[in-house]
Amino acid sequence: MIRVNLIPVQERKETKGFGELFFGFIVLVALFAVIITLHLVQNGKLEDVNRRISKAQQRIRELEVIKKKVDEFKAKNNELNRRIEIINILEKNRTGPLYVMDALAGAIPNRAWIDEFSETSLNAKLVGVADNEFTVADFMEGLQSSPYFTGVELGVIKKTDIRKQDLRSFVIQTRLNYGGQSP
Repeated sequence: MIRVNLIPVQERKETKGFGELFFGFIVLVALFAVIITLHLVQNGKLEDVNRRISKAQQRIRELEVIKKKVDEFKAKNNELNRRIEIINILEKNRTGPLYVMDALAGAIPNRAWIDEFSETSLNAKLVGVADNEFTVADFMEGLQSSPYFTGVELGVIKKTDIRKQDLRSFVIQTRLNYGGQSP
């Protein structure tokens, strides 16, 4: 049997290469599609990251405003606490001397009197006269029992004559506590 090829030789070669060319074109299109897909996916991720960064920066700005307000409130609170403390000190110092003098009047025995009372930086000096040493001791015990006097110490006690009477002059050092218990 005889075979007859009616297609010329040149055409046959072109037909054969057309499939390979078509396959190469399909591969290139698929490769470009993959590259474009990866590019779009990466752009989406990049936009998402940029959006999150933008939101985080906006949140930081909002929190900085809130932090500034909190710092202002803390400063105002500290100032108010300082003022309240000053008011409490002033209140204590306003009523403290009254209570100290009342405690002093309650502690002094009948046969003793104070000639001088001086205070420097909450240290008090009491100069007075009593009929004997026991009266001075009673006076010191009365001062020590008061919450307004601490560290009561006898500085000097000496014999003195006033209008022909044998008396004892004394000097007592003590520390004042204006914040003692109110009666």
